[in-house]
Amino acid sequence: MDINNPVAGNCQAKYRLLNRIKPTTMDIATIDHIPSSSRLAASIDTIAICDNLNEIKELMLPAKVDLMLLILCERGSLTLYYDSSCQKMTQHNMMVLRPGHILHRYVTSPDFKGHFISLSSSLLGDMLPPLAKTLPCFTHFRDNPVIALTDDEVASQTELRDILRRKTYSQGHQYQGEVVRTLLEALFYETLGLYLAHWSSVDNTKEMKRRDALLYNFICIVEENFRTERSVSFYADKLCISPKHLSATIKEASGRTASEWIDSYVILEAKTLLRNTGLTIQEVSTKLNFTNQSFFGKYFKHLTGQSPRAFRSSPQTMSSLNTK
Repeated sequence: MDINNPVAGNCQAKYRLLNRIKPTTMDIATIDHIPSSSRLAASIDTIAICDNLNEIKELMLPAKVDLMLLILCERGSLTLYYDSSCQKMTQHNMMVLRPGHILHRYVTSPDFKGHFISLSSSLLGDMLPPLAKTLPCFTHFRDNPVIALTDDEVASQTELRDILRRKTYSQGHQYQGEVVRTLLEALFYETLGLYLAHWSSVDNTKEMKRRDALLYNFICIVEENFRTERSVSFYADKLCISPKHLSATIKEASGRTASEWIDSYVILEAKTLLRNTGLTIQEVSTKLNFTNQSFFGKYFKHLTGQSPRAFRSSPQTMSSLNTK
């Protein structure tokens, strides 16, 4: 935060006071609490698109938001207070907040126009590319989440938003879920491309913080070994640190534990194999180095809420499979 910025300076003063107060926060992991009668009620309960967060009637601040939140300011200004920080957005600014932040409040100018898109971390996890190539960008923008867009970039974001809103909230056909997920992928990669372009234009030659460097190295090792190794101690040994230190540092750097990172890679690979191949469940289990199909089934259901067989038989999965 720029301490020479008057807005940032005021934020710092306010949060010196807020940090002494430990507010009771509500956890928001999904938006399925929105009534089905609401115009925000989506066919997929892990995504919401709105012009004002007040449209989410049961949102009571402060709140710990376990959602990815994308905000675009098309006109006017918006000041967002979260954790111990505040960010002021002006015309054509975009901001992406990762899951785990505590949102205290936000203030909009009278002429504010923009939109908020939220999606669950579980839905996001199904779209993540290999992170080793993009992690340095993510670690930079964790502390600097606001970027300025051109007119054309704003137009692309609003076009994607309008299509996504129309497809998400309309009465659709049996493949509507697949259509929405494809549109989300387009939005995700479009936004990631904008952040990577902005990251390449700033001074990124400085060394990453030690915790970020550890996160980067950890992710690289996970991407190479997750199909055969799921033990935190394996990765800690590779990094020459204790499992406890690894877990604590990864949690601090990313908001997720080391085990959660490993599990996310395993589950994403399992879903891919179940969705896009003709491998039997036993063969998928063997390919991911589980001792037996029963253990794999319990692991998969614990993390997804579905058995492998139920996941493979779901309409969204069947649309992209030729065989079971």
